[in-house]
Amino acid sequence: MTLRSATKSLLVLALVLPVVQAVLIWVRGLLTSMGDEAGATVIHHVGTACQVIWSISLVGLVILLALIAVNDRPPDRNET
Repeated sequence: MTLRSATKSLLVLALVLPVVQAVLIWVRGLLTSMGDEAGATVIHHVGTACQVIWSISLVGLVILLALIAVNDRPPDRNET
């Protein structure tokens, strides 16, 4: 996997997972209001997993962008 494709994948995760989390929060509230505490607990755990994956993808995205910036830097003119 190249740096470019890994960056695209992590960027998609960083942009999509907050939307998924918002939907899960809404579903959890709906299940709680309907009296389904077990379902709300499951949705809560799925939401927590999404938050962990989102945090990891953000850190990975920053690291990959730093690697791309370092690799694409033009050579120093003073080096021989």
